Amino acid sequence: MKNFIIRLLALFMVFIALATSCNPEEKYPKDVSFTEYSLSETQCQWANLPYDNKVIIINSAEELEKYLTGKESDYPAIDFTKQTLLLASGKTEKKMKAISINNLQQISKDSASLSIVVVLSNTDEDYLWCVAIVINEIKSLRNVALDIKQIILPIEYPIDIPYEVYSLGGTACMWAHYNYHKVLEPELAIINSYEELENYIECIDGGSFPAIDFSRYTLLLAYGRDASRSCVQLKSLQQLSEQRYKMEVNMYFHFVGAVNPWEVPIIVRKLGNGDIIEFNYIRLNNHCP
Repeated sequence: MKNFIIRLLALFMVFIALATSCNPEEKYPKDVSFTEYSLSETQCQWANLPYDNKVIIINSAEELEKYLTGKESDYPAIDFTKQTLLLASGKTEKKMKAISINNLQQISKDSASLSIVVVLSNTDEDYLWCVAIVINEIKSLRNVALDIKQIILPIEYPIDIPYEVYSLGGTACMWAHYNYHKVLEPELAIINSYEELENYIECIDGGSFPAIDFSRYTLLLAYGRDASRSCVQLKSLQQLSEQRYKMEVNMYFHFVGAVNPWEVPIIVRKLGNGDIIEFNYIRLNNHCP
């Protein structure tokens, strides 16, 4: 009887060993293969994306349609009985040059991590992005964290600076031309407050001039007087280095006779106290283009 019990226990241990070898414990993290999913050759577009730097797990055509424009037949098919779509979207504070998927790893039974690389220029410009991949379905998957690595490219100077023309049209205000009588050559005023701006504007009948948020913007006012001017236009505004800029104005002229004032006012992003602007004006013997 004793030998029978020993043999029974030995047999039981063999069964346990066999069961363990057939169902080995999962080891994490482990790489997960994927295929990138693109709408580039379709009539569809992504829609209703949150752009919150998170990953959405999509397991059905009904869920996918919430984030697409177009018909089901228009976008690449996904077999949701076997596959899952991971859709990530976000927003950068600089202009994006490229985006790539580094890898996808399952880090536990119900969680994974998607790693992407975003290459940015050094230009301050909001940019929205999204990426999508298809994987073999992981039934237990509940959460996918997004790991974003940003690479910021060095600035390549010169770069064009965006601007907005500042106009007093439609207001009861005008440029204070009486301030120009001492101006022998065109000048550039860098204006960073309403107190400074009021030195160049006069209003009548309680009029007011368009508001400028000087906490975020600077007004550049090129101005002067000329007896042979036909028109004055901004040619370019460029950043030459971290704190050096260049503004160029084209002055188209032919003989007029009377001395007339002129202005070129533009709004740009806020300039710092140490920023230097080189101002050039170019006389062109021609009428306005």
